[in-house]
Amino acid sequence: SARYFNSVRSARHLPRHPLARLASNSSGGKDQATAAAVVEEPTRRQLMIVALRSAIPMVGFGFMDNIVMIQAGDLIDNSIGITFGLSTLTAAGFGQCISDVAGFTSGGLVDAAVSKLNMPTHGLSQAQLSLKSARIYHTAGGCVGVVIGCLLGMCSLFFMDTDKKERERKARELKTIFETITRDGSKLVSAERCSLWMHDQDKHELWTQVASGTKKGEILRIPDNTGVAGAAVQEATTINILDAYEDSRFNPEVDQKTGFRTRSIIAVPIMQSEGSGSRVIGCIQMVNKKNSDFTDGVFDENDAKLLTMLAGHVKAFTKLVAGED
Repeated sequence: SARYFNSVRSARHLPRHPLARLASNSSGGKDQATAAAVVEEPTRRQLMIVALRSAIPMVGFGFMDNIVMIQAGDLIDNSIGITFGLSTLTAAGFGQCISDVAGFTSGGLVDAAVSKLNMPTHGLSQAQLSLKSARIYHTAGGCVGVVIGCLLGMCSLFFMDTDKKERERKARELKTIFETITRDGSKLVSAERCSLWMHDQDKHELWTQVASGTKKGEILRIPDNTGVAGAAVQEATTINILDAYEDSRFNPEVDQKTGFRTRSIIAVPIMQSEGSGSRVIGCIQMVNKKNSDFTDGVFDENDAKLLTMLAGHVKAFTKLVAGED
């Protein structure tokens, strides 16, 4: 046993095998590499700067994208959209195409503008920017920036007539009845001029697409509480005036715009049933009655009955256009 003990003690002092030394060195190098691979986590302030530097350019891109899309889409909607009967969504799609092209070609301008803002630097290395926390803040900042930019771009809607296409669509669909009334209605009662006014309750306006004796296609608009037509709509009753300029309800604004001289007027409201009651959707107005010898005359009860009949036809036609039974 003494001999065995001495042999074990001697073995402890023998040189280690080369393979054993290599395995030991490899393990130590791996520990050192792991320690070097540990990247310092960014501070909260550095992460906020990362988000800010990501958000600011996206505000510019979002603003440009939305404002170009809205303006281009509105232009298409109110031009070739009306001509070819394109839907609003189709026009918006074309506007988005134009917006994408504009964003692609002008991206350098936004980057150049942002570079002049002298924003704070985060001082992070590429390895730190690759950390999950930095990527989250970068993505969140960009998303917030895009939303803010798009909302700013939508502010242009406050200065746009968003109902223009709807009015023009209705005017186009009503063109047949407008032209029929203005062409044949004036002959029916021997009037010098005829106008069919439609009531826009949302905007509190009366508008007419065609008035006989005016430029074809011209749209005239007046408040729904002015003029003889406005009085007929507000009071829902026929108004017959012998001398326009002697009546306080007469609005000379249309005469001033067209250079026409109004003398006698008759206005008949167009009534449409709605629930248990009815509402006024417009009125037919005849101006300057002519006698059989072409002298100036005044409108009578027979003229009022004929115009009431015409108003019934207009009501039926507008219901057909609106798709109502």
